[in-house]
Amino acid sequence: MTGAVTGVLLGARFLLELALLGAAAWVGWHLLDSGWAVSLLAAVLAAALVATLWGLALSPKARLRIPLGGRLAIEIALFAVVAGGLWLTEAQAWAVALLIGEIAVLGLLLLVGHPPGPPADNVEA
Repeated sequence: MTGAVTGVLLGARFLLELALLGAAAWVGWHLLDSGWAVSLLAAVLAAALVATLWGLALSPKARLRIPLGGRLAIEIALFAVVAGGLWLTEAQAWAVALLIGEIAVLGLLLLVGHPPGPPADNVEA
């Protein structure tokens, strides 16, 4: 049963990662009101920045080996910054949903013993 629960939680986590990327692009597009070309560039750069940080520090194959506390801080900070951007772009409901989803899934994953990032045996705690 725990394996099935973990699988569902990891699926939800992946969907939250996709939502984070989409939300970062939304924020980039809407915060800069300087024409479509600048907005498009800001959207792409915002999503690319989030994807790069996630890939370097939080993905299962992350290059950086950061202790669990650091990974949690980076992940929560990424979601908080993007949620703050959503809030500023008048998407408050999406900001709240993104944060609640992240906190719920992250907390449940920690509860079932599956912390974010690379496997625990690869990282000093």
